[in-house]
Amino acid sequence: MVATANSFFGFMEKNGLTILRVFYDRRNDKFLLQGMKEWDDDVPFHKYNTDFTVEDILTGDYLALNTEGLVSALAREGIKEELEHIQQLIREGGHHSIDFYYHRQKNIKVMHCKHVNTLGIKNRRHAMRIGAMRRHELDEPEIEVITDGLNLARAMAYKNGAANIPYGGSKIVVQCDPISLDDFESLGFLAYVADRSRSVTGPDMNIQPEMADVIREKFTKNYVGGRKGPLGATGPPTAYGEYLAIKEACRFIYGSPDISNKKIAIQGLGEVGYPLAEYLLNDGANLIVTDVDPSKVHRLQQQWGLNLVEYVEPEDIYTVAADIFSPCAIGGIITEERTKEFKFKIILGPANNQLQATSKEREIELAKKLAEAGILFVIDWAHNSGGVLCAWAKWLLQEKATFERLRPKIEAVCRDNFRALLEEAKTGNKTPTELVYERTESMVYFGANFDETL
Repeated sequence: MVATANSFFGFMEKNGLTILRVFYDRRNDKFLLQGMKEWDDDVPFHKYNTDFTVEDILTGDYLALNTEGLVSALAREGIKEELEHIQQLIREGGHHSIDFYYHRQKNIKVMHCKHVNTLGIKNRRHAMRIGAMRRHELDEPEIEVITDGLNLARAMAYKNGAANIPYGGSKIVVQCDPISLDDFESLGFLAYVADRSRSVTGPDMNIQPEMADVIREKFTKNYVGGRKGPLGATGPPTAYGEYLAIKEACRFIYGSPDISNKKIAIQGLGEVGYPLAEYLLNDGANLIVTDVDPSKVHRLQQQWGLNLVEYVEPEDIYTVAADIFSPCAIGGIITEERTKEFKFKIILGPANNQLQATSKEREIELAKKLAEAGILFVIDWAHNSGGVLCAWAKWLLQEKATFERLRPKIEAVCRDNFRALLEEAKTGNKTPTELVYERTESMVYFGANFDETL
C-alpha cells in the first residue's frame, strides 16, 4: 500500500521527497515550507547507528524545494485547502512547526508536531522536546491524525511547563501498520526520527512498551518508556499521579480526600487505566468501567468481583450515574452537547486532550460550560504528568531511575501543586483551567526560570 493521492504523503511520494516541513513564525504570522529528499529508498534503517547516523549523507541525489515552489505544487495537486487548514491549526495552537517524514518502502508516515522549544533550548542538553509517539491506522484521515498530533503537542508543552520539566512539547504521530518487535527496519527508522527531531519520545496509544526496549537496545537511548529497567513502563506512574489528583478533587468537592464508596466511571483499561482502577479499588472505590477490549474488563472483574466492578458498553459510559468520571483512553470526548448529559460532580482522568478543542480559548470556553453545569473539571495536562515525569527520569537517569526516586516529584506536581491550584480557584471567579493556563503561559513561551533537578 502506498500513500494516498491528494495527501501530503502522496505529494511527497510523487515528488520524491522524504521530508516536508511547515514552519510558523508566530511573532510575524508567517509560514515557511521546506521539502527535501535526504535519503534513498535503499537506505538500511535496520543498520541505523551502526553503519550510519543522523548526520551522514544518505543520498547522492539531494533535492530541495522552497516555500514558493511547494505552495504552488501543493495547489496544483489539489492540497491547497489542506495546507491552509493545517496552517490555521498551527496558528491557533501557537506551534513552531510540523515535520513530515516518509519511509516509502515500509509506508511509514511520521508527523512530528512541535510546539515552541523555548524551555528545551535552555536546558543544556541535546534533546529540546519531550513527547510520546502514537500510532494511527493507515485508513484514518490524514488531517485528523495531524489535528490529533498538534493538539497533543500543545498540551505537552503546557504539561512540561506545569511540571517544571525543561523541554518544549511535541508529539510524534505515525500512520502505519502494526510493527512487530523483529521488524528492525521500521524500528530503526523510528529511532532515526527520534534522534533527528532532537526529541525524547516513547510509546503512547497503539505502540507497545516492549518496542521501546528493543529500540533502546539496538538503536538509541532517546526512546524511553519500555518495561525493562527498575522504573518500568510509564503507565503505572501516570496512574499514581492521577490517583493523587482524584483524591485532591474529592477534597475540593466533598471536603475530604476519602474515595471509599465513591462511584467512579473509568473509560479505558489500558496501560494507565488498569493500574488507576487498581489504585482506586484498593482505596475503597466502586467502579463502572468500559473498554473496547472485553478481556481487560473480565480480568479486572475476576480480580475484584462483579459487585465492585460494573461493566457498561463504551457508548454508555458518558451517561452513567457516578460521582467521578475518569477518561483513560481517547481524546476529544468532552463536547458541549455531552456536557448536558453528564451526571458527574468531577471529571478527572489521565487521557490527553479530553476537550474537543484545538485552541486554548476553546478549551477555556468548554471548561466554563462544565463549571456552569456544576462539574469540577481541570485541563488534563495540569494533573496527568506522571508519565512524562517518568519518561524524563528514564532519559535523564537511565538505569538509575527508580520509582522511589520519582515518587516525590509526582507527588509534588500531581498532589501538592494540584491542591494549590484548586485552593486558588476557590477564592476567585476563574476556573482552575483558566488559572493554570495563566500560571504556565510565561514558562512555555518565554522560558521562565525552572528547577531541572529530579
